[in-house]
Amino acid sequence: MVTELTWKKIHYVWKNYLWLDRSSPIEPTSAMCYLNGYDMDNMQSTPTFFGYMINGFIVGVNSGHACPNQNNYRSRGLWVDPDYRGQGIGQKLLLATIEQGRKEGYSQIWSYPRQSSWPTYSAVGFELASNWEASETSDANAYCVC
Repeated sequence: MVTELTWKKIHYVWKNYLWLDRSSPIEPTSAMCYLNGYDMDNMQSTPTFFGYMINGFIVGVNSGHACPNQNNYRSRGLWVDPDYRGQGIGQKLLLATIEQGRKEGYSQIWSYPRQSSWPTYSAVGFELASNWEASETSDANAYCVC
């Protein structure tokens, strides 16, 4: 079941499972903008953290936050435990994030997923908006929008 998480809980998952080799600090929000650039105003947004729980254990996470100067909402940090992949958990987390963005008044939801997770994003309606490129956390990421 999808439930809201605290920053402390999602940070633990991101640090220990998703972004193990990340050199920059892991923050609750990101200054990254859709398609290029950075906007520090994004860092003032209030994020929503989601977890997928099974028997009291977190088996998947994602988050979302507003990018107010671009008038859009970012989905960020999707991770599902390898033992639970292929069960639709990532899709449920993305759908919860999309719904949160819409509740906050945004019609454009974007992300910067790894190529390996692209099928999950595509399954819930995201479309590629850039070519795949290397990033700090992956050999292949691309912008996508829903």
